[in-house]
Amino acid sequence: MIEGNRDPGSTSAATPETGIPADEAAALRRAGRAWEEVPQADARTDTPGLDPNLEAVEAHGSLPGQRYVRIVRAHNQGFDHVAPGWLQATRRAMAPSGRVGLLRCLVCGTILGPPMATRQFVHERLSKIKALAVLSSDALSSVAYATEQTLVILVAAGSMALSASLPIMAAIAALLVTVVVSYRQTIKAYPRGGGSYIVAKDNLGDRVGLIAAAALMTDYVLTVAVSVASGKDFIGAAFPWVAEHPVFTCVAMILLILLGNLRGIRESASIFAAPTYLFVGSIVVMLGVAFYRIATNSVMPVNTAQLPHATQSLGIILVLRAFASGCTALTGVEAISDGVPAFKPPEWRNARSTLMVMAAISVSMFVGITVATHLMGLHPFPNANPPIVVQLATASFGGGSWGLYLVTAATAGILVLAANTAFSDFPRLLFFLSRDNYAPHQFGHLGDRLAYSNGIIVLGGLAAILVATFGGVVDRLIPLYTIGVFLAFTMSQTGMVVRWLKRREPGWRRGLTVNTAGAICTGVVFVIVASVKFLEGAFVIVAIVPALVMIFLAVHRHYLEVEVTLEMETPTSPGSVHPTCIVPISDLNGLALQSLAMARSLSSAVIAVHVCEDENHIAQLRAKWELWGNHIPLTIVESPYRALVRPLLAYIDAIDRQHSDDTIVVVLPELVATRWWHNLLHNQSALRLKAALLFRPGTVVVDVPHHLRRHRRIPRHQDRHNDEDAL
Repeated sequence: MIEGNRDPGSTSAATPETGIPADEAAALRRAGRAWEEVPQADARTDTPGLDPNLEAVEAHGSLPGQRYVRIVRAHNQGFDHVAPGWLQATRRAMAPSGRVGLLRCLVCGTILGPPMATRQFVHERLSKIKALAVLSSDALSSVAYATEQTLVILVAAGSMALSASLPIMAAIAALLVTVVVSYRQTIKAYPRGGGSYIVAKDNLGDRVGLIAAAALMTDYVLTVAVSVASGKDFIGAAFPWVAEHPVFTCVAMILLILLGNLRGIRESASIFAAPTYLFVGSIVVMLGVAFYRIATNSVMPVNTAQLPHATQSLGIILVLRAFASGCTALTGVEAISDGVPAFKPPEWRNARSTLMVMAAISVSMFVGITVATHLMGLHPFPNANPPIVVQLATASFGGGSWGLYLVTAATAGILVLAANTAFSDFPRLLFFLSRDNYAPHQFGHLGDRLAYSNGIIVLGGLAAILVATFGGVVDRLIPLYTIGVFLAFTMSQTGMVVRWLKRREPGWRRGLTVNTAGAICTGVVFVIVASVKFLEGAFVIVAIVPALVMIFLAVHRHYLEVEVTLEMETPTSPGSVHPTCIVPISDLNGLALQSLAMARSLSSAVIAVHVCEDENHIAQLRAKWELWGNHIPLTIVESPYRALVRPLLAYIDAIDRQHSDDTIVVVLPELVATRWWHNLLHNQSALRLKAALLFRPGTVVVDVPHHLRRHRRIPRHQDRHNDEDAL
C-alpha cells in the first residue's frame, strides 16, 4: 500500500511453507523477540468497543423502555467481511465525496465505463479472433503501403525499374516468413510473453535487453504516428478539410484510439475488430476481381500520368533503398509474441496459431497487391495521391463504384486502427520494465478498466508530439520507421540462439536452425535499413535509443538505492518508543516496523491496516505477521478496484464512529528522496493520503519519514541492542 521497500527478491532460499526468504523470516523472528520483551500489561490489543472487523453491537438509551441494541455490519460501512481480520472494500467505500469527485466519476464512467474488479481480469483475455484484430492490425495494415514505398524509390529509375519490385517482393515475403517462424519458436519458449526485451535480457544480459526495449518503444511511438498520418491521407482524398488540417486530424484520431484502449483490452478489441476484418475481406475481394480482369484482359481504365524521366540508374544502392522501404511490411510482427498473456488459455498455443494466421494473410495480401500492381502497370503518383491501393481498386471495380469506396474506407480505417497494436504492446513493455525497476512503478499498475492506463496515456502523448513535430506528413516519418523494429528483431533472435545453445532443450537443433536463420536475416536487414536511411533521418533513432537506455539505468540505480539504503531511523522495539492508533502499511519490513513501534509509543490501541488487491500478497503478509508474533491486530482491506485512499478513509471513518470522543492518529511511513526527480518514480501514496487527511477534522497525522542517503547514517537515540536486532 504505502510504498516501502518491498523486497523484489532474495538470494536466500524461501521457506517452503510460506514462500518467505529464509533470511527475511529469521529477521522477522528476531524483531518479534524484541517485542516479547515488552511488559504484557502495556500491550492492549482488544480495546472494549473497538472492533477492527467493523462488526459491532451498539447500545443506545439510558432510561428503561428507551434502551435498544443496534448491530452494525461491515457491509453497511462499505466493506465485506471475508475472514477474521480480512475485509474487502466495496463500491460504497470507493464512492467519492464532494461535487468535483462525483463529477469526475460521472464523466469517467460515461466515457470509459465503470471500474472493474481485479478478479474480472481473467475474463478480459482475448479469443484468437479478437486477438488477431487487436495484435495484428499493424502487421496487416502495413501491406497497404509497403508496395507503394518500394515503388516510390524504384520510380526514380524509370518505368523499366518497376519490374524490380517483384524480386524485392519475394525477398521481403521470404523475410517475413522467416521472422514469423522464428517468433513461433519464441512464443513456445516464453509462454508468458516473449518480446524482444524479455528474450534479450534473459539470454544476452540486462543492457542488451534495455537496448531492445528502447528500440521497441521508439518503433511503437512511430507506429502510432505513421498509422494515423497514413489514414489521414486516405481520408483527406475524400474530404479536403482533413488534408488542410493534418495535425489536428491526426491528434484527434490518436485521442479516439487512446480512449478506446482505456476502456480495456477486451472492449477495445470488440470496437476495433470489425474494421480489421472489413479491410482483409475487401482486399481479398479486390485481388480476386483484379486477377480475374487481368486474366480476361478487362482491366478498368485508371487515370495514370506518364512517369517522369529517370533521374537515377537501377543500381544496387537504389534496390537496397527500395528493399529497406518495403520492409515496413514487417512492422507489428512481434506484437503477438509480446501479447501472449492477453490470450485465453492455453495462451501460447493460441498465440502461435494466431501468429501463423496473421502471417498467411499478410504474405498473401502483400504478394497479391504487388503482383497485381505490376501486371496492371500501375505506379505511384507524387505525394502518394491517389495511393496504389486506390488505383488498384479503381482498376478492379471502376471509378465511382461501390467497391472503390469500400476498399478506400476499409484501408483508411485499418491504417488508423493499426495504432491500436502499439497501444496494446507499449504499455505491456513498460509494465515489464517497471517490474524490473527500469521504469517508474506507476506503469505497473492497472487502471479502473484493467488496462495499463499510464502507459497508454504516455504513448498517446508522445505520438501526438511526434505528429505535431513532423506536421503529420508520412514521407517525413517513414525514414525513422522500421529501424527500431529490426534492431529488436535481431536481438530477440540472437537471444533465442544463445538460449538453445545453453539449455539444449528438446528440439533444440531445429529451434537453433530456425532462430539462427532469423537472426542472420534480420541482422543483415537492420544493417541495410540503418545505413540506407541514416542520412534520411535515422540518425535521430540512433541518438534516442542510447538516451532511453541511460534513463532506464538511472531509474534502476534509484530503485537499487531505495533497497540498499532503506534502514530504520527509529528503533523497531516498543521498549524504546511509545506506539500509535492506525498505521497503513504495504509490507512487514523495516519501514513498517519502525512506524508500528512509533505508533505503540503514542497509544496502546494500535491497528495496522493493509489495503491491497492481490490475494497472494495478502496471504504472504499474514504469514509474515505470524512469524513476527502478531503483536498488533492486522486488518486487511481487500480493494478489488485497486483504490487506496478512499477505502482507507472509509475505514478510518468507521473506526472513528466507534470511539467518537477519541482523537484519531494516523501514522504514515514515507520515503524522502535525495533528488527532486526521484519523486516521479514513486506512487506518492503517503502524500496523497496526507492531503486527504488534511481536511478531515479531528485527525492527527504523524509522518514517519525515511531519508534516502548514499551512505548509512546511524540514527540518534538508537542503542547497540537495537542495531543488532535491526532488519
